[in-house]
Amino acid sequence: MSVTILVVSDLHLAHGQQPFEGFTEQQQRAWEEFLQAASPGGTLVEERADETVELVINGDCFDFLAAAPLRHDRTRTVAQALEKLEQIIAAHGAFFEALAQFLRQPQRRVTFVPGNHDIELLFPAVQQRLRQAVGWPAASEERLRFWPRARYEPLSTIAIEHGNLYDFWNHRSAGLWAASGEPLPPPEEILLSAGSWYYQEAGALIHRRFPYFDHLEPSLSYPRQMALLSLFAPELLCEVVTNLVGLMSRPRQPLAGLSRGEEHVALRLFEEAMQDLAAFQRDMERQKSDWQPVPGWDEQRATAATLEEYTLLREALAQASEPTATERTLLEAVARIFGRPAARRAGPTGAGMQALLQREPRLRYALAGHTHSWLVESLAKSRQSYLNTGTWTRRLARPAPEEITPATLAWLRSPDWPPTPTTSPLREVTQYTFALIRASDDGVQATASLCAWEVRSQPAYRVLVTATF
Repeated sequence: MSVTILVVSDLHLAHGQQPFEGFTEQQQRAWEEFLQAASPGGTLVEERADETVELVINGDCFDFLAAAPLRHDRTRTVAQALEKLEQIIAAHGAFFEALAQFLRQPQRRVTFVPGNHDIELLFPAVQQRLRQAVGWPAASEERLRFWPRARYEPLSTIAIEHGNLYDFWNHRSAGLWAASGEPLPPPEEILLSAGSWYYQEAGALIHRRFPYFDHLEPSLSYPRQMALLSLFAPELLCEVVTNLVGLMSRPRQPLAGLSRGEEHVALRLFEEAMQDLAAFQRDMERQKSDWQPVPGWDEQRATAATLEEYTLLREALAQASEPTATERTLLEAVARIFGRPAARRAGPTGAGMQALLQREPRLRYALAGHTHSWLVESLAKSRQSYLNTGTWTRRLARPAPEEITPATLAWLRSPDWPPTPTTSPLREVTQYTFALIRASDDGVQATASLCAWEVRSQPAYRVLVTATF
């Protein structure tokens, strides 16, 4: 028997309203074509009578954080999750219908793996409501599955995780899984991650005003985001810091080092904001009893890189904070803040998945999402590869310093959203990425490629990278 496994992640279906919706008409069209191609006779299947096709949606299919109503809670109850889910279902009927059509085909299966934005998938009531939305009876659980563990192994040589458990801010395992990874009894209430707290108190506020912050490719680090806020929206940065300091176990006076009027001096505001954010991080570290360092991730090196970045940003803001600063000075400062995008790096999620491969030589492939940047890295000394499937949400090319023109600066200060080619100076680089795995049913013979679905007059997919050894 042959097996085809398709892996996607980070679709981020919300309640249909901008700027929080990640799955628009463009994504829906690609989704329908993609699932048709995975149906009998489609371009993604091999046309063998014994072929089974499994679609794995590897975390953050649904965005319970972004979906209305926005909440400010440290935990999520079943009732709150269902309230948000109804908003998602109402906004995305076509998504569920396409999924239902796929499942009606013979030898087709869908498996949901939980992520940090849809950890609510662990609630049985949420699973049941989603079965109803797809129109698939509970008796057919083998065809539509909600995986109860953080790691899913469809075959003995393949491991799939969302990847957030290797990310300090979005890690949460206490009360959900035992140290062995086995699921604990479903809770009545889930304690959200520190990253979810950050989103509710800060990220959503920033996203409402500057939605492109979360859509840049390569992504923009949080120090660079804070530096831009100190220039573009100092009052918003003050609100963000105040909210985050209020989450600390021992709240402190926010921005306490600022003298009268310094909240409008970009450099001083940035310095004090970063001091408070560092204190917030230290407090979160003390509160997280279930966090373990990621094997293979050099935390000291990452900290050194952040300090180097902080120094660069201070230098850029010092220019723009001078009383004699001009619009040209501001433009130059913004160009330095954006910097020159670096090449893709694995980060802690990639380090964690590669460490898994090293611990488990039986595995050929380890797949994750979470980072929103697709990537394939092969381990030098073994026949193993790490694949990250990226995201289907909108991605905009992060501007290089020479691309920060007066027109670009004006848009960055007050962005039209959603962006269009005629209104946005940022180039769209959205790709509907997925992993395509073909294997024998024992997993011994397996090949994996990272692909992109292309929406055009003749829909097709393009192979970005094939994991080779």
